Amino acid sequence: MPNWLHLLTNFLYHLGLALWIGGALALGALVAPLLFRTLPRLDAGRLFGTILRRFARLRLAAIVLVIIAAAVKHFVWETNASVWIAVRWAAIAFLAFAVLYEVGFLERALEARRVHLTPEMPEDHPDRRGFQQLHRRAEGLMKVSVLAAAVAMLLS
Repeated sequence: MPNWLHLLTNFLYHLGLALWIGGALALGALVAPLLFRTLPRLDAGRLFGTILRRFARLRLAAIVLVIIAAAVKHFVWETNASVWIAVRWAAIAFLAFAVLYEVGFLERALEARRVHLTPEMPEDHPDRRGFQQLHRRAEGLMKVSVLAAAVAMLLS
């Protein structure tokens, strides 16, 4: 008879990470390029920002699944501490930090800057530069979080 707790735990853990990695890759590699090729820049940015905010909520749910499953794995099956388990937990902690930082700070900061942008605004305008700086931070955070999720999946 299969160990249903083990199967369910691994399923939830990998489901959370698959949503994180797959969603980020699909949005970054497929959705964003299409939107920015077919729509005016500000419209594409507004639409993609809405999509990313919804994706952040999905990642919040995903990290909850990952944390619960990792905790069950740790307390039920991982009786010996190892550096690999510590690295996995560090990756999971980074994922939690990344999505909480995005939802708690970056989303509002980007939106506060975005509302002041206009198509005629020069590239060197302080509002555009401020928005671009936050945008680069958000983009970098997403890339590093995908790497952290891959590490957490590898060390599962």
